[in-house]
Amino acid sequence: MSNSKATDEKADFTKAAAKLKEAMAYRNARRYESALRAIDDALLIQPASDIAWLTRGVVLAELGRCNESLACFDKLLEFDPSSAVAYRLKGGTFEMQGSYEKAAECFLRAVDLEPANADLRLNLANSYKKQKKYEDALKVYRQMLEREPQNPKNQYYVGVALADLGKYDEAIGFFDEALRRKPDFDDAALAKGFVLTKLGRKDEAKQCTDKLLEVEKEQPADAKGRDYASMNDSCRQDFEASQRKFKDNFAPPK
Repeated sequence: MSNSKATDEKADFTKAAAKLKEAMAYRNARRYESALRAIDDALLIQPASDIAWLTRGVVLAELGRCNESLACFDKLLEFDPSSAVAYRLKGGTFEMQGSYEKAAECFLRAVDLEPANADLRLNLANSYKKQKKYEDALKVYRQMLEREPQNPKNQYYVGVALADLGKYDEAIGFFDEALRRKPDFDDAALAKGFVLTKLGRKDEAKQCTDKLLEVEKEQPADAKGRDYASMNDSCRQDFEASQRKFKDNFAPPK
C-alpha cells in the first residue's frame, strides 16, 4: 500500500469517525433524524463501516422502523458474518415486531458465535419463554448455571423456568439456593413466595414477605437502587403482576 493511499484511508476514517460522534450526540439528544443524516454522511465516506451500519440499525429500531433496521444489521453481517452483536440486535428487533421465533434463531446464532457470553444465552432463554417454550428456556438456563454455578441469578432463572412448567417444589430449591448465596435477592424471595402460594403454603409465603421487608429496611437507600437496577428487566416482567398481588395479600399489617 502506498503512503498516499494509507494517508487517504486514515483521513477517511477520521472524517467518518467525526460524523459518527456527531450522530451519537444527536441520538443522545433524541434528535434521531439528524443522527441518521450524520450516519449516512459517514457511510458515504466509509461504505463498509460496521460501526456506522450498526448505529444506523439501532437508531432506526428506536424510531420503530424495524424493517429498515433489520436491513442495516443484514448489511453489517455481509461485512462481518461472525458478528454476534449484529445477530443479537437483529434478534431484539424481531422481538419488537413480535417475531419471537425469528428472534430466537438470531440469539441462537449469536450464542454459537460467543458461547461464553451469558447475556446472549439470557436473550435466547427469554425469547423461548415468550414463545411459551419453557422446556427450551429451562435447558438454556441450566447451561448458564453449569457455566456459572456461583451466580445466584442463574439459580433464580432455573427456578423461574421450573415454576413456568408447574414444577413448584423443585423450583423452591433453586430459589432457596439463590437466597442462600444472596439473602437480599428480592426477586428470588418474591418468586419463592409466589410459588408457595401456588402450593397453598400461605404461612410460609408470608414469611418470605416478612423477610424481604426486613432486609429492605436494613439496606441503605442507594444500595436498594443499585440492586434494583442490576436485576434483569426481562426476567422481572413475567412475575411483576403476581408479585404485586402477592405483596398486597400477604404483607404484614401496618
